Amino acid sequence: MDKKENILREDFAAAPCLVAGYENFMDGLLDIVRSGTIDETMGEQVKTYVLDFVRNNPLAAFDRFADDTYVRDYIGRDARTGWEAIVMSWKKGNRTAIHSHPQFAGYTFADGEFLVEIFEPCEGGIRLVDELRINDVLGLYAIGEAGKFDNHIHRITCLSDTAHSLHVYSDDALKGKKLDGVKIFYN
Repeated sequence: MDKKENILREDFAAAPCLVAGYENFMDGLLDIVRSGTIDETMGEQVKTYVLDFVRNNPLAAFDRFADDTYVRDYIGRDARTGWEAIVMSWKKGNRTAIHSHPQFAGYTFADGEFLVEIFEPCEGGIRLVDELRINDVLGLYAIGEAGKFDNHIHRITCLSDTAHSLHVYSDDALKGKKLDGVKIFYN
């Protein structure tokens, strides 16, 4: 991959539409989501598809790590539908901000160990509702409201020396909201 393909663009329209070698992955993904109906059936199909892909295609080709943040690499984006797939490479301690996403957000943890914290809005801020420790190949997804980018509020932290995950979104993930400064309630 050249440098241009490895940089996540702040401008969705400027992001690369496809990374060489992943054409078949994106074709298969788009076949699943072609109906446009985002529901549990489609979510399970996407989860199974991405899990099978990750089990048969290690993500070591994306071994670009940074000490201060995870590294994001688009592997495909469909400009017509908005669906995109991004590989994230992590080092121990890399963490996302608490943030949200478009209607569909799928996460497949390919290797390594992670902590996923899931929040929900509450009066005066957000409340931690679940913590998942992941140390095996695992797929998760969340379905929220169409046309909104405040769905599935969460934070991901890498707990192992290195790790990879493959994320699939129904629209530009960068439109999701960062919840910096929001009061967090822990129960």
